Amino acid sequence: MSKRPLFVSSDSSENWRSAAPYTALMRADRRSFAWEWLRRHHPYRQAWEERHLPPAAFGLLAYEDPDRPTPLARPIWTRERDPRVIDSTPVAGAHGEGDFLDIRALADLVSVEVDETGSEHWLLSDGHWAVRLALHDGTLLAGPALLEHRLLGLDAAALKLETLEQLIALARGGDMPTKLRPREVRAPRWILELRTADGLAAGASQQVLARAFFGSAISGRCWRTDSASYRLRVQRLVKAARRRLTNPLDGPWFS
Repeated sequence: MSKRPLFVSSDSSENWRSAAPYTALMRADRRSFAWEWLRRHHPYRQAWEERHLPPAAFGLLAYEDPDRPTPLARPIWTRERDPRVIDSTPVAGAHGEGDFLDIRALADLVSVEVDETGSEHWLLSDGHWAVRLALHDGTLLAGPALLEHRLLGLDAAALKLETLEQLIALARGGDMPTKLRPREVRAPRWILELRTADGLAAGASQQVLARAFFGSAISGRCWRTDSASYRLRVQRLVKAARRRLTNPLDGPWFS
């Protein structure tokens, strides 16, 4: 039996030496990193081709093409995977016009999946940030809707309130205000881990990785001893890349 490859080529595999192909992730929601690792995950890519597993096995409502990187991809994560999803229900009532959500006004940002129960799962995204609604017992397709949102608990409610604030801003202004756009302070480190995985997929050795990442700081001769601290850094990056590729959703992506 052949061994499954750990490092899978992606569209970035040949461009890993440069940070440029990864710059979109500097402005992306951390859930984008979950997608970047998942699309490099060999079992997911195989399942995408063969459809032998339900997408929920990978935390998705529907399969997303693994060749679509951030910000082109629009993965819709399940409610079980993503704690930021707001559970909403259309209700009848007399309220002001500003209380109604008209999804048609946000058409350029919208993706939707309907599950086997008829519930609508809405994603509003420009590819960098994501707002998720799970709509029960109704539809947003019929025009402006008055929504009742379910919040439960304290910690869980805090994440959903952030999503609700983003939704309100979108509905009122048609775009995400800068102050509500995610800025992930760990993005540079996570990008370096992705570049490591792509470099290894392209056949790069640890020394080649070190020279690409740290340039002239790497000794021209006995790098193992003269650049020992950088060698350790690369070893840690390789270890992290292997761990992420094995369990792509096992990270702080959804917190």
